[in-house]
Amino acid sequence: MDPKLLFCLPQGDALFNPLNTMFIQMACILVFSQLFFLLLKPCGQAGPVAQILAGIVLSPALLSRIPKVKEFFLQKDAADYYSFFSFALRTSFMFLIGLEFDLQSMRRNLKKVTVITISSFVSCGLLSLAFFYLLKPLLHIKEDYFTFFLVLFITLSNTASPVVLRSIADWKLNTSEIGRLAISCALLNELTNVVVYTLIIAVVSGKLIGDLFLFIFMTGALILLNRFLAPWLPKRNPKEKYLSKAETLVFFIFLLIVAITIESYDVNSSVSVFIIGINFPRQGKTHRTLINRLSYPIHEFVLPVYFGYIGFRFSVIGLTRRYYIVLVIIVILTLVGKFIGVISACMYLKIPKKYWLFLPTILSVKGHVGLLLLDANYAEKKWWTTTIHDMVIAALVITTLLSGVLASFILKAREKDFAHQKTSLESHDTSEELRVLSCVYGARCARGEISLISSLSGSHGGSKPFTPLLMHLVPLPKKRKSELLYHEHDEDVHVDDDFGTNESLMVNDSIDSFAKDSKILIQQVKLVTQMVSMHEEICNATEDLRVNIVFLPFHKHQRIDGKTTNDGEHFRQMNRNVLRHAPCSVGIFVDRNITGFQQPHGFGSVQNVAVLFFGGPDDREALALCKWFANNTLIHLTIIQFVPEDSHPESPVRNATTRDSSEVLIDVQGRGQSEHEADRRFIEKRVSNGPHTLTVLREIEELYSLFVVGKSRGDCPMTVRMKDWEECPELGTVGDFFASSLDVNASVLVVQRQRNSHDDFIDD
Repeated sequence: MDPKLLFCLPQGDALFNPLNTMFIQMACILVFSQLFFLLLKPCGQAGPVAQILAGIVLSPALLSRIPKVKEFFLQKDAADYYSFFSFALRTSFMFLIGLEFDLQSMRRNLKKVTVITISSFVSCGLLSLAFFYLLKPLLHIKEDYFTFFLVLFITLSNTASPVVLRSIADWKLNTSEIGRLAISCALLNELTNVVVYTLIIAVVSGKLIGDLFLFIFMTGALILLNRFLAPWLPKRNPKEKYLSKAETLVFFIFLLIVAITIESYDVNSSVSVFIIGINFPRQGKTHRTLINRLSYPIHEFVLPVYFGYIGFRFSVIGLTRRYYIVLVIIVILTLVGKFIGVISACMYLKIPKKYWLFLPTILSVKGHVGLLLLDANYAEKKWWTTTIHDMVIAALVITTLLSGVLASFILKAREKDFAHQKTSLESHDTSEELRVLSCVYGARCARGEISLISSLSGSHGGSKPFTPLLMHLVPLPKKRKSELLYHEHDEDVHVDDDFGTNESLMVNDSIDSFAKDSKILIQQVKLVTQMVSMHEEICNATEDLRVNIVFLPFHKHQRIDGKTTNDGEHFRQMNRNVLRHAPCSVGIFVDRNITGFQQPHGFGSVQNVAVLFFGGPDDREALALCKWFANNTLIHLTIIQFVPEDSHPESPVRNATTRDSSEVLIDVQGRGQSEHEADRRFIEKRVSNGPHTLTVLREIEELYSLFVVGKSRGDCPMTVRMKDWEECPELGTVGDFFASSLDVNASVLVVQRQRNSHDDFIDD
């Protein structure tokens, strides 16, 4: 390359170097895409639609038809720059997709994803074969029929996973089952397209068969190298929250070496890059650093520019009537093929009908990866003219826009079907995914919340779907007036220094230690906001993350001498606000980490847990939560029901089964039963009034390391007069007794079932 090009110097009379004009084009795409996004967002359109439209505005179909604009954007050597930067952008976001990919969801839905992908391929392949003989004379294809069929098949069957992923995220469906299913299907579809295409070309040409083994070896070698570097680099600076920028750069240098080597053989490197990302060690400082450094620039800059470049290639100026006819046929075939294949798979898999239109629509979007496959090997084909090339690109762009717009309208028309279904734990089966959000202020809270996560996750090798999330709450000082986002501040300035230590580092170390011992990955979220609005942000997060229950730390903590210290009334008020407004069940955890409940994983002895049941929705929710405790062999679960002395005796347990790890495991499903019937399903312990109940509670307080109890139970005769000693009404009478008593050494978890809109908030 000319040194002047390398250093971005203009040549001859040119005012701008192609590299400079490319950066100006990127800036224009970002500006136009933001404008379109603001205009289309009220209609429910996702970001990729706006960004592709921005590219079309700058494309040869519109602004670049003006001679001066065309001369500015499409200079002599511009194609080389566009190709290289397209490769760099694609490599970065495919690696990030691999890093963030939900492997557990993929494993759970592997059968569904595979069936949908195969069905889609079959339907698109049959349509390609059926219309091959119609399109061949229209395009004057007289040779190399197999290659033309391959072009048609890839055009119809390909799905752009980055477009699907970004659209699903914009619609806030990335935490829903249908959203994760769509993302998994799109990834498998696109990567399968690349692999099948590469293998076919290798077999037909006979040139790439030996090279494929080289690609596999290089990919495997880098995966092994990453597994060595990922745990080793953090040990060099254990007191730093993140790796240095130089250490981070090492991973990208090796990644680019592998990707460039593969691309130099005219083979798409997306599969290798994604596999390297998905096999990167998930726990520890290295993974956290890469996510932190990549997420914002890729989602806010790289992907918008990449999608804009798809639209920029749109050009229909040179198309004649017959090419327009073929273009329309391809668009129709793409949509029809996806609908037939995906809906057939949905019928076979018994996926709810409400998703039948959305899935094939969103899986019809196309992307630049398919175009790269076509461009890389067909340039020398006589029939692969510029006109056919422009027609195929136009078909892919139009299909993507149509699919994106249709999908958004389907979501808007059937919003309730895709909204988070607010269900209590009482009606939540253990075979369904349990999503838990644990909120912490620092490492002291984190240890207790991680103990809960450890208990709910089951024993080693458990197959129950469980997704734990931990949110680090960082109160923003009122004196701070900066409008910068948290990640934009200098790394040496930590908001959490107000706590006296680097709390973020200690929280990270606690999570990493737990992940190493238990092999359970905890997703981390950081919330930095004013204390007065923190409860609103937590409630919004529970909606977006679709969690079933949120755990909050009690506003007091246990000191080394066993006494408790108040952390601040503002923390207590925040807990009360969350209890009032949370769209899901809430648990307040009173952690006595010195004398109380310990983390089951890595702890030497079995933990004794007692569930106290008096009756009412909150107690039933607390009991329902213990279905997951009972699945852990390191938990010895005891269920105690308190009933009035004057009640009629009846069989204490119905539909109960005993287990080795617990005294009684009870079916707590209350569907189809009245509240009274659902309350009367457990072991009985007879008491007469509040003082009698306190006496019984004092008798058992030393027997267990954790008590689980509901918050409110209305006018319960068994807790009458207990309010006379109440200090913390937000815990309820029983929870307050355990939290306030100096003689109790056990931890306490107080559970409140989600409140419906017509329910009144009461402090017991």
